[in-house]
Amino acid sequence: MNYNTGFQLGYPIERLNTVASDTPTHRYQLWQASMRLAAGIALLAMLPIFACIWVAHKCNDRGPFFFKQSRRGYQGKRFEIYKIRTMRVGSEKATALGTQLSSPQVTSLGRILRKLKIDEAPQLLNIIRGDMTIVGPRPIPLALDEELSANLHGFDSRYSTMPGLTSLGQICIDDNALGDDMLHDWKLRFEGELHYIRNQSISYDLLMISMTSCYVIKKLLNR
Repeated sequence: MNYNTGFQLGYPIERLNTVASDTPTHRYQLWQASMRLAAGIALLAMLPIFACIWVAHKCNDRGPFFFKQSRRGYQGKRFEIYKIRTMRVGSEKATALGTQLSSPQVTSLGRILRKLKIDEAPQLLNIIRGDMTIVGPRPIPLALDEELSANLHGFDSRYSTMPGLTSLGQICIDDNALGDDMLHDWKLRFEGELHYIRNQSISYDLLMISMTSCYVIKKLLNR
């Protein structure tokens, strides 16, 4: 498991304290509403990309294109999350706690989509529906949530805010760590989530969005 101790693009948590600022509640609510509008525009803009991925998917796999699963959201309320399916049909139950990128359960196309995090793009629909927002703790499988809640003190506090499409941990800690590193991985992720929850602001959201964009571009260039 690789942990970027300097955090992506050189922003450790300590330096993020200088970015976070107090944003009036009404202004932040307006910001969240604008994010739903932005998600709608982004979803429309990505339709041609979805079409290309769908064609590639159908050439390699006859299973359903989209995958949905129940996750916990704000205040623990459950909702259905949408993703592009990256695993073979029927493998979800066997990988309830997460899947390594190298797992044989992940399709060849799925590995590419996961690396670039494009498989998460359908969650723009969750943002439009109000289940999620753009920046916030990542919604995780229920089995993993149960495991982490039992082993990480205060883990349920991540549900005091809306789950997000991207987060500090999402872009600063490599996905799919070895199983014996899972708790250590999530301790680091949870640290980043708590920092965001305590310092939510428009400037913090903008930083996370820009860092995520740079992360995806970097992955594209390194392919």
